[in-house]
Amino acid sequence: MEEEIEKRKSKLNKFFFGWIKDNYDKIFFVLLILAFLLRLWIFFKTMNQPVWWDGADYLSTAKRWGLGLNIQDIWYYRRGFLFPLIGALFFKLGLGEIGIRFLIVVCSTGIIAVSYFLISKMFNKKLALLTTLALSVSWIILFFTGRILTDIPTAFLLLLSAFFFWKGYVLKEGNKFLYLFGLIFALAVLTRMQALMLAPAFIIYIFINEKMKAFKNKHLWITCGIFFLILLPHFVLYAMHYGNPLLDILSYYLKIGDSGATAQRSLEIFKYFTDLPYMLSTPVLVAFFIGIFYFLGDLFLGLDKVAKSQELKNKLFVFLWIFFLFLLMGYVGAHSYVEQRYITAGLPFLFLIAVSSLVFIENLFVKHFHLNEKVSLVIVFIILILLIVPNLLLATSMIEAKKNSYIEVKEAGELMKANSNPGDVIMSTSLPQITYYSERSTYPYDVMNYSLHQGEKEVKYSDGEKGFKEFLLNKKPKFLMVSSAFEEYPEWMLIKGNQNGINYVIMPFFNSSLSYNLETKQLTSIDLKQEVKKDGMTLKLFYPGQNGNLNGIFIYKVEYD
Repeated sequence: MEEEIEKRKSKLNKFFFGWIKDNYDKIFFVLLILAFLLRLWIFFKTMNQPVWWDGADYLSTAKRWGLGLNIQDIWYYRRGFLFPLIGALFFKLGLGEIGIRFLIVVCSTGIIAVSYFLISKMFNKKLALLTTLALSVSWIILFFTGRILTDIPTAFLLLLSAFFFWKGYVLKEGNKFLYLFGLIFALAVLTRMQALMLAPAFIIYIFINEKMKAFKNKHLWITCGIFFLILLPHFVLYAMHYGNPLLDILSYYLKIGDSGATAQRSLEIFKYFTDLPYMLSTPVLVAFFIGIFYFLGDLFLGLDKVAKSQELKNKLFVFLWIFFLFLLMGYVGAHSYVEQRYITAGLPFLFLIAVSSLVFIENLFVKHFHLNEKVSLVIVFIILILLIVPNLLLATSMIEAKKNSYIEVKEAGELMKANSNPGDVIMSTSLPQITYYSERSTYPYDVMNYSLHQGEKEVKYSDGEKGFKEFLLNKKPKFLMVSSAFEEYPEWMLIKGNQNGINYVIMPFFNSSLSYNLETKQLTSIDLKQEVKKDGMTLKLFYPGQNGNLNGIFIYKVEYD
């Protein structure tokens, strides 16, 4: 009996710690614990903070699925359904938002772990350790560890798929790993459709390695089969909602058929490359540029030798991963501005290139200055820590600065939930947040375009204010919420402007207005009607009350004649 227990203990110990074989692994193990503790601090710091638009979109759908709420939300099938599906399970089990936030902490820590093992197999443990040290305090990863969004989980799944690809295809450690690559990569796409942008990196690597023989590799065909089988439910749902799924993907993401949009996006393809100084911080950026010459120099000099050199193929994969992620994200990104979180999966390789410059410096210390190798490595570690401190400082300052952003919207949603019944309807342009916090069906004021967005075959409402009034008489919403400091509104509902240093907000539909001095932050005038009668309705100011503090949120309760 005791022998059997000891055997089991031995197996568990081997499973969890069997990979620790040298000092690099030991140092990394300590680093991983510290990285997790840092993320755990972020978790407790942000566990109650308001969710932003996209996060609320995922959460409202997860809550609807998990708790069986009969509400209308803005979920659309272009988003992968895996994240809200897992979220629904968390709500079903009573773990809810807190459980989802902790899952992101685990995925964020997982990025560090997988990056170490992947880079160790691709290059060496020294580069892997230095990379993960820098990666562990990346401000992008740390900040978005505290946000409920899909970027961290998707990056984890993408890097995990690359790890299995390397074990199964490159190192030939077993076809099961190759099949796991197909499975995990599909799960990444189910989490975030944009993960498909990294498929060319794998495809090009395979064809450089095998050329046309790749078509005869049955294990690759099995991998592709697993990949498409996992994605099949998504494409079925997609086709049911939008019609032909491929045509919609091409038109929505790539703007095929819209020459104007294609031309505009083509001008923006390099926007993520130009944002590198902010993504990495200036000190790391300097190291990155040095690293380009040291790490990728021989790749560009020996492009004709890539097929014959495993090291060059490894470096080519790194280059392709960054290139396709940045270039295609620049094109596909719907906004002219940069969302740094979109390139989370590329950060390990960006930092890999950056820290390679430090290995170059270490070699100089050893070969030219004849310093002891251990002493040189310690110096390199100190230099790296100094380089990455700005990342950590930026992350902590941003987490602190943004922890209460949209708190007013959250409180408004909770207030309307407490003062309404299931089945009541709310109108607000802060659509997903109010849906999530109020647990009530929430609609925007631009109801016609919203109906089109939801994919309705027949639009029930007219455009503009006329459609809004039609909606009022049809759905009879209980609350009308205006968040003047947050989302954009049609002018017939809310007009914002500035005149001589005075901000003003006019709400024509409610016959109300206010203005305040930008310098003193003091109200200069206020005319919030407590009660407005129009079109067979009575609108009563519900929030703020007569003595309430103004925070940019106005809520009117509607009574119908």
